[in-house]
Amino acid sequence: MPVRYLLLLWALSLLAVPSAARSAELTLADVQRVFPGAETITPLNDKTPAYMVRSARGQLGYAFSTQDLAPISAYSGKPINSVVGLGEDGQIKGVDILHHEEPILVIGISDKDLHQFIDQFEGKHSTDRIRVGAHGREGYVGIDGITGATITTMVLTSSVNKAVQKVASAYGIPRGGSPTMAGQDGPGGAEIADDEPAWKQLWQERAVELGIVFAALLLLMTILFFQDWLVKRDVLFHRLRVAYLLFTVFFIGFYCAAQLSVINLLAFFHSLTSGFSWDTLMIEPTVFLLWGFVAVSILLWGRGVYCGWLCPFGAAQDLISKLANRLGFEGYRLPQMVHERLWAIKYFILIALVGLSLDSMVNAAKLAEVEPFKTTFILRFMREPVYVAYAVALLAVSALNSKFYCKYICPLGAGLSIITRFRIFDWLRRRTECGTPCQACSHQCQIAAIRPTGEIIDNECHYCLECQVTYWNDQQCPPLVDKRKKREARQKKASGVIASDS
Repeated sequence: MPVRYLLLLWALSLLAVPSAARSAELTLADVQRVFPGAETITPLNDKTPAYMVRSARGQLGYAFSTQDLAPISAYSGKPINSVVGLGEDGQIKGVDILHHEEPILVIGISDKDLHQFIDQFEGKHSTDRIRVGAHGREGYVGIDGITGATITTMVLTSSVNKAVQKVASAYGIPRGGSPTMAGQDGPGGAEIADDEPAWKQLWQERAVELGIVFAALLLLMTILFFQDWLVKRDVLFHRLRVAYLLFTVFFIGFYCAAQLSVINLLAFFHSLTSGFSWDTLMIEPTVFLLWGFVAVSILLWGRGVYCGWLCPFGAAQDLISKLANRLGFEGYRLPQMVHERLWAIKYFILIALVGLSLDSMVNAAKLAEVEPFKTTFILRFMREPVYVAYAVALLAVSALNSKFYCKYICPLGAGLSIITRFRIFDWLRRRTECGTPCQACSHQCQIAAIRPTGEIIDNECHYCLECQVTYWNDQQCPPLVDKRKKREARQKKASGVIASDS
């Protein structure tokens, strides 16, 4: 079983990653990225590690690493290490990234976009409260973020802010003046601002968006709790399900760009060893809300609730499959033996991702491009043709083999299926006739998550509830059809007797 090996690998990952960030010793070449004229650097005290930067003309300012002063776990679960140059007048002379493991900065964001972002720090003052998207907000200096890299840019900005303020305070750089070196922690230094977490601003700005998603999650909970009543009204159920899938694709997927990823799982486990912070997790409000719901629903019903209702790419495949059926395209179903063997692919991909992430999240991010989510919902097909062709091909193949990607390739589904083994409820009803001899639900299941013997395979089930529609339908479920026919025959016989007596 792959599950026990995955759990072991994840446990090893927690031991393999160092619990604290290593000291980032700067070289002259590093410092010259932010002070091009630097000729010598002198390390200062260890309490607030920084370097005095000089040239032939005299002192230029201070250089320091954000990893030493303000390591904050980013999207990858690991801090971004940047070198910052701070002039004697308190102005930021430059910022450059020395090392990072951010997936979006490896694949998806161009160097031009990245440099345009970090160039915005130049000229800002140590007393400025710099924040992404805070243009016009009182008390803040706003800079532009990078589309699709919200967590990365906000964490980088926060890390630079805190590091600059610590150095300015420690080395006596006054507000708008020159440093007083009488005491490295002496009076006159800039005070570190008591700043509110960046995620609070985002939650306030996206209050309407979050309200809509929260209402949708409440609706889904209602559907789950009253599923027996709803599936008996198959027309109402199917219309509601199609509407929900459309909402998932266009609102959660394209509008909110809140497609969950296997990288989220890997980053979470790495963050446990490199400085876990709720602040970082909450920077993406809609993603945080969805993960909170998934954490609850997966323990109650299994991973199928997310995969079958809330995954935008899965919902897109489902809708394409339904449309193809309406247009008369007959789907192709792989033989059961082949189908079950292909399940292993997504587990192998997950194992490879976990193994790669132990060495580098950058390498894991490259393999994680097996997920077409970034191409589809974050970059909206605006990237290299090979990625676009891959995503389009997966969507197109779902017209012939429903949710092909979900069944055989998706490493996120593989990861969630591990936790499914601990679910509490089993609300999908079965009959003693299921599998022997009845195969109605098995043939209708688009995921082929029902064995020929009748058991539902919980790790693969997407909780679409189609089997429950059949279960309660006396026009489709063979045992109910037999009962209905016998009941109608008795009624017909009884009415015939009454007619003859009269």
